[in-house]
Amino acid sequence: MRFFVAIFLVSITFAVRAQLRNGSFETISSMPNGLGQWQRAQGWSNAGSTTASPDLLHYDAINSCDLPETSMGMVDSYDGEAIMGLAVCGRPSTNQREYISNQFNKPMQVGKPYAVGFRITNGDFTPTSLSGLAVDKLGLYFSVNPTHQNGNAPLVANPQLKIESVVYSEEWETFIFTFYPDEPYKYLTFGLFGNDEDKNIQIRNGNDPSFAYYFVDYFTMEPLFNEYAVADGDKTPPVLEVPVSVEGEREFFVPNTFTPNGDGNNDKFLPVAASTEEWTVEIFSSWGDKVFTGNQYTSGWDGVYQGIPCNSGSYVWQITYWEERPNGKPRRHDVRGLFHLVR
Repeated sequence: MRFFVAIFLVSITFAVRAQLRNGSFETISSMPNGLGQWQRAQGWSNAGSTTASPDLLHYDAINSCDLPETSMGMVDSYDGEAIMGLAVCGRPSTNQREYISNQFNKPMQVGKPYAVGFRITNGDFTPTSLSGLAVDKLGLYFSVNPTHQNGNAPLVANPQLKIESVVYSEEWETFIFTFYPDEPYKYLTFGLFGNDEDKNIQIRNGNDPSFAYYFVDYFTMEPLFNEYAVADGDKTPPVLEVPVSVEGEREFFVPNTFTPNGDGNNDKFLPVAASTEEWTVEIFSSWGDKVFTGNQYTSGWDGVYQGIPCNSGSYVWQITYWEERPNGKPRRHDVRGLFHLVR
C-alpha cells in the first residue's frame, strides 16, 4: 500500500534561508572599491583575524574587485551579483591562511539533519594572477562560540565537514553535506584547518604561484526535518511521494525512500515535475559527494556511484530550475530535501 502526503514547503524555503545569513553575499553595507573588504558583506567575518583579508567581489565594484575580471582570475558569480574570494593557504610549509565565518540567526537544533552546502571555483587563470595552487581538506567548522584567528596562522580545529580530495576547477563545483549537529552551533567557518604538514598542496597553474585562491558563493544551510523526513537509521521507513511546492509555481513529486534491490518496484529515484518546463536534479551523499545528476529526460538514479552500489542511508536531493522574469534575466531556484536509500 502506498501512502501520499501533501506537504507545501513555501514557508520552509524562506525560513531556512534566513538561518545562515547572507549566504550569497548579496546584502552589503557599501560597494567594495578595493580588495580585502570582506567586512562589507553583512553577516560575515574573517574569523576574528587582525590581518587576514578575504575579498568581497561584485559586478558593480571598482579597482580590481569587480566581476568578472578580478586580480585573481576571470569568474562569473554562481548566484546574484557578488561572491567572496580568499587565499586559503600559501606555498607548502608557510602555514598562511584566510577564513570566512558566518553567525546564524538562531542556533542549530541538536541531532536534527541539515543540508549544508556551498559553491566553489578557481575561475579562469590569468597570467598576472599570483594564484594557481590547489589543496585538499577544505572544511566547514561549526562552533558554539566565534572563532579567533591569530594573524594569518592556521586555526587549530577539526572541521566536522571536509572535502578530502584536492579541489581545483575553472567551473563552479557544488558540495552539499548532510550534517547532524551534536551541539547548538551558532557559527560556521570555512577554510583550511591545521598546519600544512598533512596537506596536499599542488601547483595547478602558473610558474611559481603564491597561494591557493578560491572563489566561493551560495552558502546554504537548510534543515531537512519536517513532517515527511524519516529518522536516520530507520530501516523500514514508509514510501511517500511528496508534492513540493516552491517559488515560481513549480511543483515536484519527490519520493523520500527508494529500494534499489532489483525487484522491479521502486528501484529508481527520480522526482516528477507537474509541468513540462526544464529542471535538473543532483544527489549528494552525506559526505558531500555528488553521486548523480539528471533531469526530466533521464531514467533516474539506480543507487550506484562509480560502478559501486551505494550504502543504505540518507542522501540529499537538489532540484534546480529557472524562472523567466520581465527584465530578461532568469532567476535561479534551488529546492532540497532528504531521502533514504534502503537495501
